[in-house]
Amino acid sequence: MGSQVSRQRKLTTEAKPRQPAPPTNQESPTTSKEDISKNDSVAQSPKSQPSMNRKLNPAQIDALQAKQWNPNNPASWEPDMRNYHALPNSDYVLPNDVDEQNRLEMQHYVMRAYFEGDIVCPQAKELVKIPGTKVLDVGCANGFWLRCVKKEFPLAEYHGTDISQALIDESREKNDGITWNFGNVLETLPYEDNTFDFVHQRFLVLGMPREKFADALKELIRVTKPGGWIELFEGDVVLATALFDGLHNRGLDCYAATNLPYYTKKVAVNVENQEIKSLQIPLSWGSNMGVLFGADARATMLGMEDWLHKAMGITRDEYRELIQNCYAEWAGNHAFMHIRALNFQVKK
Repeated sequence: MGSQVSRQRKLTTEAKPRQPAPPTNQESPTTSKEDISKNDSVAQSPKSQPSMNRKLNPAQIDALQAKQWNPNNPASWEPDMRNYHALPNSDYVLPNDVDEQNRLEMQHYVMRAYFEGDIVCPQAKELVKIPGTKVLDVGCANGFWLRCVKKEFPLAEYHGTDISQALIDESREKNDGITWNFGNVLETLPYEDNTFDFVHQRFLVLGMPREKFADALKELIRVTKPGGWIELFEGDVVLATALFDGLHNRGLDCYAATNLPYYTKKVAVNVENQEIKSLQIPLSWGSNMGVLFGADARATMLGMEDWLHKAMGITRDEYRELIQNCYAEWAGNHAFMHIRALNFQVKK
Protein backbone atom coordinates (compact mmCIF):
# COMPACT_ATOMS: atom_id res chain seq x y z
CA MET A 1 0.00 0.00 0.00
CA GLY A 2 1.31 3.43 -0.91
CA SER A 3 2.37 6.14 1.51
CA GLN A 4 -0.66 8.26 0.63
CA VAL A 5 -3.01 5.58 1.90
CA SER A 6 -0.88 5.17 5.03
CA ARG A 7 -1.29 8.86 5.81
CA GLN A 8 -5.05 8.51 5.34
CA ARG A 9 -5.23 6.02 8.19
CA LYS A 10 -4.73 8.74 10.78
CA LEU A 11 -7.76 9.03 13.04
CA THR A 12 -9.72 12.26 13.08
CA THR A 13 -9.12 12.52 16.83
CA GLU A 14 -5.69 13.79 15.75
CA ALA A 15 -6.88 15.89 12.81
CA LYS A 16 -6.49 19.67 12.82
CA PRO A 17 -9.44 22.04 12.39
CA ARG A 18 -10.59 22.50 8.83
CA GLN A 19 -12.03 25.94 9.50
CA PRO A 20 -12.10 28.38 12.44
CA ALA A 21 -14.72 27.60 15.06
CA PRO A 22 -18.12 29.19 14.33
CA PRO A 23 -19.88 31.52 16.79
CA THR A 24 -21.33 29.77 19.80
CA ASN A 25 -24.88 30.77 18.83
CA GLN A 26 -24.72 28.37 15.87
CA GLU A 27 -25.15 30.98 13.15
CA SER A 28 -23.09 28.70 10.90
CA PRO A 29 -22.65 24.92 10.79
CA THR A 30 -19.78 23.18 12.54
CA THR A 31 -17.11 21.84 10.20
CA SER A 32 -14.33 20.64 12.51
CA LYS A 33 -13.86 18.49 15.60
CA GLU A 34 -12.62 21.41 17.69
CA ASP A 35 -16.01 23.14 17.29
CA ILE A 36 -17.79 20.47 19.35
CA SER A 37 -19.04 21.78 22.70
CA LYS A 38 -16.79 20.96 25.63
CA ASN A 39 -19.87 20.85 27.87
CA ASP A 40 -21.24 17.60 26.47
CA SER A 41 -21.64 14.68 28.83
CA VAL A 42 -18.74 12.29 28.34
CA ALA A 43 -19.37 8.55 28.37
CA GLN A 44 -15.81 7.70 27.39
CA SER A 45 -14.44 7.02 30.88
CA PRO A 46 -14.40 3.32 31.85
CA LYS A 47 -16.11 4.44 35.07
CA SER A 48 -18.99 5.84 33.04
CA GLN A 49 -20.98 2.71 32.24
CA PRO A 50 -24.43 2.28 30.68
CA SER A 51 -27.37 1.84 33.01
CA MET A 52 -27.13 -1.68 34.48
CA ASN A 53 -30.76 -2.54 33.80
CA ARG A 54 -30.27 -1.75 30.10
CA LYS A 55 -27.06 -3.73 29.53
CA LEU A 56 -26.97 -6.98 27.57
CA ASN A 57 -25.40 -10.09 29.01
CA PRO A 58 -22.34 -11.62 27.27
CA ALA A 59 -24.41 -14.27 25.49
CA GLN A 60 -26.71 -11.62 24.01
CA ILE A 61 -23.72 -9.58 22.84
CA ASP A 62 -22.11 -12.64 21.23
CA ALA A 63 -25.38 -13.42 19.45
CA LEU A 64 -25.61 -9.88 18.07
CA GLN A 65 -22.02 -9.89 16.86
CA ALA A 66 -22.46 -13.31 15.24
CA LYS A 67 -25.23 -11.88 13.06
CA GLN A 68 -22.99 -9.16 11.67
CA TRP A 69 -21.56 -9.15 8.17
CA ASN A 70 -18.24 -11.00 8.41
CA PRO A 71 -15.35 -9.07 6.79
CA ASN A 72 -13.13 -12.16 7.09
CA ASN A 73 -15.42 -14.20 4.85
CA PRO A 74 -14.24 -13.72 1.23
CA ALA A 75 -17.76 -14.31 -0.10
CA SER A 76 -18.98 -11.29 1.84
CA TRP A 77 -16.74 -9.01 -0.20
CA GLU A 78 -18.49 -9.71 -3.49
CA PRO A 79 -20.22 -6.49 -4.66
CA ASP A 80 -23.46 -8.31 -5.41
CA MET A 81 -23.62 -9.54 -1.81
CA ARG A 82 -24.86 -6.11 -0.66
CA ASN A 83 -28.14 -4.55 -1.77
CA TYR A 84 -28.49 -0.77 -1.87
CA HIS A 85 -31.42 1.61 -2.14
CA ALA A 86 -32.37 2.13 -5.77
CA LEU A 87 -34.59 5.18 -5.21
CA PRO A 88 -33.55 7.85 -7.77
CA ASN A 89 -33.83 10.78 -5.33
CA SER A 90 -32.15 9.03 -2.40
CA ASP A 91 -28.69 9.99 -1.18
CA TYR A 92 -28.56 7.17 1.37
CA VAL A 93 -25.15 5.53 1.23
CA LEU A 94 -25.70 2.36 3.27
CA PRO A 95 -27.20 -0.98 2.13
CA ASN A 96 -30.78 -2.06 2.82
CA ASP A 97 -30.11 -5.79 3.09
CA VAL A 98 -30.44 -8.26 5.97
CA ASP A 99 -26.90 -7.60 7.19
CA GLU A 100 -27.65 -3.89 7.48
CA GLN A 101 -30.85 -4.56 9.42
CA ASN A 102 -28.89 -6.77 11.82
CA ARG A 103 -26.40 -3.94 12.29
CA LEU A 104 -29.18 -1.47 13.05
CA GLU A 105 -30.60 -3.80 15.68
CA MET A 106 -27.18 -4.06 17.34
CA GLN A 107 -26.87 -0.27 17.22
CA HIS A 108 -30.31 0.07 18.80
CA TYR A 109 -29.23 -1.85 21.91
CA VAL A 110 -26.15 0.36 22.28
CA MET A 111 -28.21 3.56 22.07
CA ARG A 112 -30.78 2.16 24.49
CA ALA A 113 -28.04 1.37 27.01
CA TYR A 114 -26.24 4.71 26.90
CA PHE A 115 -29.33 6.92 26.61
CA GLU A 116 -31.22 4.77 29.13
CA GLY A 117 -34.25 3.96 27.04
CA ASP A 118 -35.69 3.90 23.54
CA ILE A 119 -37.11 7.42 23.97
CA VAL A 120 -35.03 10.26 25.42
CA CYS A 121 -37.62 13.07 25.42
CA PRO A 122 -39.35 13.06 28.87
CA GLN A 123 -42.55 14.56 27.48
CA ALA A 124 -42.75 11.94 24.74
CA LYS A 125 -42.31 9.19 27.32
CA GLU A 126 -45.48 10.43 28.99
CA LEU A 127 -47.35 10.86 25.71
CA VAL A 128 -46.86 7.24 24.61
CA LYS A 129 -48.57 6.07 27.81
CA ILE A 130 -51.82 7.71 26.66
CA PRO A 131 -54.21 5.62 24.54
CA GLY A 132 -54.47 6.90 20.97
CA THR A 133 -51.23 8.91 20.96
CA LYS A 134 -49.93 8.86 17.38
CA VAL A 135 -46.23 8.05 16.96
CA LEU A 136 -44.24 8.20 13.70
CA ASP A 137 -40.75 6.82 13.06
CA VAL A 138 -39.17 8.39 9.95
CA GLY A 139 -36.55 6.21 8.26
CA CYS A 140 -37.86 3.22 10.19
CA ALA A 141 -35.97 0.54 8.18
CA ASN A 142 -37.29 -2.82 9.40
CA GLY A 143 -39.18 -1.14 12.25
CA PHE A 144 -37.11 -2.46 15.14
CA TRP A 145 -37.29 0.78 17.15
CA LEU A 146 -41.06 0.94 16.71
CA ARG A 147 -41.57 -2.65 17.83
CA CYS A 148 -39.43 -2.10 20.92
CA VAL A 149 -41.34 1.05 21.90
CA LYS A 150 -44.71 -0.59 21.19
CA LYS A 151 -43.79 -3.51 23.42
CA GLU A 152 -43.08 -1.16 26.32
CA PHE A 153 -45.91 1.30 25.60
CA PRO A 154 -48.70 -0.67 23.87
CA LEU A 155 -51.48 1.93 24.19
CA ALA A 156 -50.18 4.35 21.55
CA GLU A 157 -50.78 4.14 17.79
CA TYR A 158 -47.59 3.49 15.81
CA HIS A 159 -46.62 4.36 12.23
CA GLY A 160 -43.39 3.82 10.30
CA THR A 161 -42.17 5.20 6.98
CA ASP A 162 -39.06 4.42 4.93
CA ILE A 163 -37.64 4.80 1.41
CA SER A 164 -37.29 1.02 1.05
CA GLN A 165 -40.50 -0.48 -0.31
CA ALA A 166 -39.07 -3.96 0.31
CA LEU A 167 -38.64 -3.26 4.03
CA ILE A 168 -42.10 -1.72 4.25
CA ASP A 169 -43.65 -4.77 2.57
CA GLU A 170 -41.72 -7.09 4.87
CA SER A 171 -42.93 -5.19 7.94
CA ARG A 172 -46.55 -5.28 6.77
CA GLU A 173 -46.40 -9.07 6.58
CA LYS A 174 -45.72 -9.26 10.32
CA ASN A 175 -49.23 -8.00 11.19
CA ASP A 176 -47.86 -6.43 14.37
CA GLY A 177 -50.42 -3.67 14.75
CA ILE A 178 -48.11 -1.01 13.30
CA THR A 179 -49.02 0.93 10.15
CA TRP A 180 -46.28 1.05 7.49
CA ASN A 181 -46.00 3.44 4.54
CA PHE A 182 -43.41 4.18 1.87
CA GLY A 183 -42.16 7.74 2.27
CA ASN A 184 -39.20 10.04 1.70
CA VAL A 185 -38.65 12.91 4.14
CA LEU A 186 -36.58 14.70 1.49
CA GLU A 187 -39.77 15.03 -0.56
CA THR A 188 -43.26 14.81 0.99
CA LEU A 189 -44.21 12.32 3.67
CA PRO A 190 -47.50 10.46 3.01
CA TYR A 191 -49.37 12.09 5.89
CA GLU A 192 -51.67 15.05 6.40
CA ASP A 193 -50.58 18.15 8.29
CA ASN A 194 -50.75 17.98 12.10
CA THR A 195 -51.14 14.19 12.30
CA PHE A 196 -48.71 12.96 14.96
CA ASP A 197 -48.12 13.65 18.65
CA PHE A 198 -44.54 12.35 18.58
CA VAL A 199 -42.17 12.05 15.61
CA HIS A 200 -38.86 10.19 15.89
CA GLN A 201 -35.94 10.18 13.45
CA ARG A 202 -32.62 8.46 14.07
CA PHE A 203 -29.28 8.48 12.22
CA LEU A 204 -30.26 9.68 8.76
CA VAL A 205 -27.01 11.65 8.44
CA LEU A 206 -25.77 9.21 5.77
CA GLY A 207 -28.81 9.92 3.63
CA MET A 208 -29.37 13.60 4.35
CA PRO A 209 -27.40 16.14 2.27
CA ARG A 210 -26.35 19.24 4.20
CA GLU A 211 -28.41 21.59 2.05
CA LYS A 212 -31.59 19.52 2.54
CA PHE A 213 -31.43 19.02 6.31
CA ALA A 214 -33.47 22.10 7.24
CA ASP A 215 -36.13 21.32 4.62
CA ALA A 216 -36.45 17.78 5.95
CA LEU A 217 -36.90 19.24 9.42
CA LYS A 218 -39.73 21.41 8.11
CA GLU A 219 -41.40 18.26 6.77
CA LEU A 220 -41.21 16.63 10.19
CA ILE A 221 -42.76 19.74 11.71
CA ARG A 222 -45.53 19.74 9.09
CA VAL A 223 -46.81 16.28 10.07
CA THR A 224 -46.52 16.96 13.82
CA LYS A 225 -49.45 18.38 15.74
CA PRO A 226 -49.06 21.81 17.36
CA GLY A 227 -47.78 21.04 20.84
CA GLY A 228 -46.38 17.69 19.68
CA TRP A 229 -42.76 16.61 20.10
CA ILE A 230 -39.98 15.70 17.68
CA GLU A 231 -36.86 13.74 18.63
CA LEU A 232 -33.74 13.64 16.44
CA PHE A 233 -30.77 11.32 16.95
CA GLU A 234 -27.56 11.97 15.03
CA GLY A 235 -23.85 11.22 15.25
CA ASP A 236 -20.74 13.00 14.03
CA VAL A 237 -19.29 10.71 11.36
CA VAL A 238 -15.59 11.46 11.79
CA LEU A 239 -14.17 8.00 12.39
CA ALA A 240 -11.19 8.58 10.10
CA THR A 241 -9.97 11.60 8.18
CA ALA A 242 -10.04 9.92 4.78
CA LEU A 243 -13.62 8.74 5.31
CA PHE A 244 -14.62 12.25 6.38
CA ASP A 245 -13.35 13.60 3.07
CA GLY A 246 -15.31 11.06 1.03
CA LEU A 247 -18.58 11.73 2.86
CA HIS A 248 -18.09 15.50 2.95
CA ASN A 249 -17.46 15.59 -0.79
CA ARG A 250 -20.72 13.71 -1.34
CA GLY A 251 -22.55 16.59 0.35
CA LEU A 252 -23.24 14.88 3.67
CA ASP A 253 -22.89 16.61 7.04
CA CYS A 254 -20.27 14.68 8.98
CA TYR A 255 -21.01 16.87 12.02
CA ALA A 256 -24.77 16.36 11.98
CA ALA A 257 -24.96 15.75 15.74
CA THR A 258 -23.13 18.96 16.58
CA ASN A 259 -25.11 20.89 13.98
CA LEU A 260 -28.61 19.86 15.08
CA PRO A 261 -29.14 23.17 16.96
CA TYR A 262 -28.01 25.04 13.85
CA TYR A 263 -30.67 23.31 11.75
CA THR A 264 -33.44 23.82 14.30
CA LYS A 265 -32.51 27.50 14.49
CA LYS A 266 -33.18 27.77 10.75
CA VAL A 267 -36.79 26.74 11.42
CA ALA A 268 -36.98 28.42 14.84
CA VAL A 269 -40.34 30.04 14.11
CA ASN A 270 -41.91 26.60 14.66
CA VAL A 271 -39.69 25.37 17.52
CA GLU A 272 -39.78 25.79 21.30
CA ASN A 273 -38.71 23.98 24.49
CA GLN A 274 -35.62 22.51 22.85
CA GLU A 275 -33.56 20.04 24.89
CA ILE A 276 -30.30 18.28 24.04
CA LYS A 277 -28.61 15.24 25.51
CA SER A 278 -25.07 14.68 24.22
CA LEU A 279 -22.73 11.75 24.84
CA GLN A 280 -19.30 10.80 23.59
CA ILE A 281 -19.68 7.04 23.25
CA PRO A 282 -16.59 4.79 23.35
CA LEU A 283 -15.57 2.85 20.25
CA SER A 284 -14.37 -0.65 21.20
CA TRP A 285 -13.51 0.14 24.84
CA GLY A 286 -14.93 1.13 28.24
CA SER A 287 -17.64 -1.56 28.49
CA ASN A 288 -19.29 -4.36 26.55
CA MET A 289 -21.53 -1.73 25.00
CA GLY A 290 -18.47 0.20 23.86
CA VAL A 291 -17.09 -2.93 22.23
CA LEU A 292 -20.42 -3.49 20.53
CA PHE A 293 -20.51 0.10 19.30
CA GLY A 294 -17.05 -0.35 17.78
CA ALA A 295 -18.36 -3.35 15.86
CA ASP A 296 -21.31 -1.26 14.71
CA ALA A 297 -19.04 1.55 13.48
CA ARG A 298 -16.83 -0.89 11.58
CA ALA A 299 -19.86 -2.53 9.96
CA THR A 300 -21.13 0.93 8.95
CA MET A 301 -17.88 1.78 7.19
CA LEU A 302 -17.71 -1.62 5.51
CA GLY A 303 -21.24 -1.08 4.23
CA MET A 304 -20.08 2.02 2.35
CA GLU A 305 -17.18 0.30 0.60
CA ASP A 306 -18.83 -0.13 -2.78
CA TRP A 307 -18.85 3.61 -3.56
CA LEU A 308 -16.53 5.13 -0.96
CA HIS A 309 -13.34 3.38 -2.05
CA LYS A 310 -13.87 4.93 -5.49
CA ALA A 311 -14.53 8.37 -4.02
CA MET A 312 -11.31 8.08 -2.01
CA GLY A 313 -9.31 6.98 -5.05
CA ILE A 314 -8.13 3.71 -3.51
CA THR A 315 -8.71 0.04 -4.27
CA ARG A 316 -11.12 -2.21 -2.37
CA ASP A 317 -8.20 -3.96 -0.70
CA GLU A 318 -6.74 -0.64 0.43
CA TYR A 319 -10.13 0.46 1.74
CA ARG A 320 -10.55 -2.76 3.75
CA GLU A 321 -7.07 -2.40 5.20
CA LEU A 322 -7.86 1.19 6.17
CA ILE A 323 -11.04 0.12 7.99
CA GLN A 324 -9.33 -2.74 9.79
CA ASN A 325 -6.49 -0.46 10.91
CA CYS A 326 -8.95 2.14 12.20
CA TYR A 327 -10.85 -0.56 14.06
CA ALA A 328 -7.63 -1.84 15.65
CA GLU A 329 -6.62 1.67 16.79
CA TRP A 330 -9.88 2.77 18.40
CA ALA A 331 -9.47 0.95 21.73
CA GLY A 332 -5.84 1.95 22.23
CA ASN A 333 -6.55 5.58 21.38
CA HIS A 334 -9.76 5.70 23.46
CA ALA A 335 -11.65 6.89 20.40
CA PHE A 336 -15.30 7.86 20.72
CA MET A 337 -18.22 9.05 18.63
CA HIS A 338 -20.22 12.15 19.48
CA ILE A 339 -23.96 11.30 19.60
CA ARG A 340 -26.73 13.81 20.24
CA ALA A 341 -30.41 13.38 20.99
CA LEU A 342 -32.25 16.64 20.40
CA ASN A 343 -35.95 17.03 21.09
CA PHE A 344 -38.23 20.01 20.76
CA GLN A 345 -41.89 20.94 20.80
CA VAL A 346 -43.74 22.21 17.76
CA LYS A 347 -45.25 25.57 18.66
CA LYS A 348 -48.92 25.54 19.50
